[in-house]
Amino acid sequence: MLKLFASDLDGTLLQENNHILAEDKRALNELAEHQVELAIATGRADNEIKEIYKLVKQIGHRISQNGSFVYNKQNEIIHTSVFPNEVSKILYELIEEEQVDYLVSTADDIFIKELTPFMKKFEHLFFIPLKIENNFSFEIGQSILPSKFMIVGETEKIVFVQTAIHKRLDVAIDSYLSDKRCVDVVPKGINKGMGLTKLIKTLAIQPEKIAVIGDSFNDISMLQMTPHSYAISSAHPDVKKHASKVVDYVHEAISDLKRQELY
Repeated sequence: MLKLFASDLDGTLLQENNHILAEDKRALNELAEHQVELAIATGRADNEIKEIYKLVKQIGHRISQNGSFVYNKQNEIIHTSVFPNEVSKILYELIEEEQVDYLVSTADDIFIKELTPFMKKFEHLFFIPLKIENNFSFEIGQSILPSKFMIVGETEKIVFVQTAIHKRLDVAIDSYLSDKRCVDVVPKGINKGMGLTKLIKTLAIQPEKIAVIGDSFNDISMLQMTPHSYAISSAHPDVKKHASKVVDYVHEAISDLKRQELY
């Protein structure tokens, strides 16, 4: 029987304007009633996941920043990863050269250099306040220890920047198009599949006892972990091909698991 259900947030459990469908909340609660634990795996910060759990009225496991931080439901840290100081400084300089909007995440906070028109348009989508830092060049590697850089803007531009920074730092970074307006850059080897693997190892759960759902390229690593994998129908075809099934909503995936008598 199923032991764990892992869900992405944006474009999966979270709809536009950070809305969660009532049907999805009921389906997640039904899983909990059948002792199926919940894990949220997202590119968002850990503090944002805590706010999501308040919305669904559950306590669960947390995989944040694409696997940089992993906590179990007892709030015990299982894994943490940040950029080496020298890598974070070079990465900051490369992104600055491209004159593109970006955010810098640490374990607890999300920083921006300034509230540009683009940032102002989307700041309400974050569950925690953004912090303005006017002296990144000094503070990165000092008071700010980055775990993720988010390059934001129009798809063509941010993918161009993504390619440019990999030419210089490919051995030290991984990156994912987590949304059509955002590229996440994380330390080498960090991904949701790695984070989820570390979590289930501590829980003594085998991959065939978990189900996962997501919609973006940063979800592929966990979609590949189990035969019970679901992609959202709006996902890119290159994402959907890694999932066992395609659904429109989270509650449809959970209904399918129930039809298979997996919980």
